[in-house]
Amino acid sequence: MVNFQQKKNIRKVIYSRITIFVFIIIVIFLVRAVYDIYQKERMSAKSVASVEENYNSLKARQSMLKSEIERLSTDKGVEEEIRSKFSVAKPGETVVVIIDSGSTSTGLENVEVGFWQKIFGWMW
Repeated sequence: MVNFQQKKNIRKVIYSRITIFVFIIIVIFLVRAVYDIYQKERMSAKSVASVEENYNSLKARQSMLKSEIERLSTDKGVEEEIRSKFSVAKPGETVVVIIDSGSTSTGLENVEVGFWQKIFGWMW
């Protein structure tokens, strides 16, 4: 009988409104903590992806720069770079500059003609 009374008292305490309210508060705090951890995990996953992308672009740039250094370490590479940047020629050579026909302009196409100039232009 005492055992039955103890169980009844324990159930009374467990199922009381105060105990249920405390359990709900604890569950709310736990859910909030789990959600915060989830958000941090998502942010760190985005950060990792960004860092990996940055790392890959830097590796590609490093390989490009190494090939450029190797090209410029030869006399032919240095000569090509100087010729492309400064339009120079060796003694006995001449430099030819080719201009597209569409890019030449006299500058007169955009000049606006006044009213009196149009009238005098028709007369003469």
